[in-house]
Amino acid sequence: MSLGQGSVAGACCAAIVLLTAVSACSTRVRRFGDEGAGGGGSASASSAGGGSAGSAGEGGAASSAGGGSASSGGGGCEPGRQEACYGGPPATLNRGACRAGVKSCDEEGNGFGPCAGEVLPAAERCDTAEDEDCDGAANAGCAYARCADVPRGLPSGVYTLDLDGAGGDPEFPVVCDLETDGGGWALVYNSVGSAEGETLSFWDIPYAQRLGTKGEPALERNFYRGSLYLVGREYRDEIADIKGTVAEVMRATAEGIDTTTMKLLRPLHVSGDADVFFSHFLSGWSSGDHDGDTAPDNNCAIAALNVTQHYAQCWEYNLGADGDAPFDDGGWGPHLGTHVADQAGLANDNTRYTRVRRISRWTRW
Repeated sequence: MSLGQGSVAGACCAAIVLLTAVSACSTRVRRFGDEGAGGGGSASASSAGGGSAGSAGEGGAASSAGGGSASSGGGGCEPGRQEACYGGPPATLNRGACRAGVKSCDEEGNGFGPCAGEVLPAAERCDTAEDEDCDGAANAGCAYARCADVPRGLPSGVYTLDLDGAGGDPEFPVVCDLETDGGGWALVYNSVGSAEGETLSFWDIPYAQRLGTKGEPALERNFYRGSLYLVGREYRDEIADIKGTVAEVMRATAEGIDTTTMKLLRPLHVSGDADVFFSHFLSGWSSGDHDGDTAPDNNCAIAALNVTQHYAQCWEYNLGADGDAPFDDGGWGPHLGTHVADQAGLANDNTRYTRVRRISRWTRW
């Protein structure tokens, strides 16, 4: 079909209008911060590590302090945006004192500032209850002159003591009770009942080892550290009965010990059962090879199957033997006069000398 001059002109005008419309529809002005543009909109890309840089909760991972934004804007970020951050080893985050901080995008959206408020691993201090190096063990490597010097806030347990500081005496571990009556108590001895019959033989400690150490320090184990008598000034005896009830049966003071006789110097009864004080604190000390008790006719240690301890007339409690036949009682270990148990409100097994679960002596200075 031929076109006239008017028709050609009309077609050209229509084409121009069509091209103008297509151009207008395909053109869009994008501003910084719009979706898909640089600047950290809601469709920001994930970081190279594949995870979001959200806040790091307990056990979570925060982005490193030097890390950039997870947006696709070439290192830019949304002004005012905040992210959790942490510059320490990942395994230390939220362990001990270590905590994540917060970094904020600057007003121009050029990048994040420093990590504010983060707590990084530091050298362990011995005068606080914190785990500053964030290794999971507060005060690891610390040694104290006495249990009373362990920082408040730490639990009772095994701590290292160094009695002479820079002197030549070795450090040693001891159980510290940091709760009873203000804390500061160190475990001198501990006798634990044993259904396997292991406790009786433990207390056969010869005279030559009277100031020595036997066993591992723990309330669940038999233990003896005679050297603590050299420094102890306050003492208390506590007993756990067969049902687990614990009672303090005697408290006393002394000003040291005669290392030859093992008699405590200037002992003074403070509270509790006076017979326990007389028989097992004020009195002498006997072992199978040393008779230092005050019983006139025999060695109390030998009568008690070689159980070493302080004795007077042999019996209020015993760390290893029974007061009734058979005296070994299957090797169980600690026994207490039932009359003492009754006075202390402790359970008994309906014998004259009842089994108990534990007998412990503590001291502080």
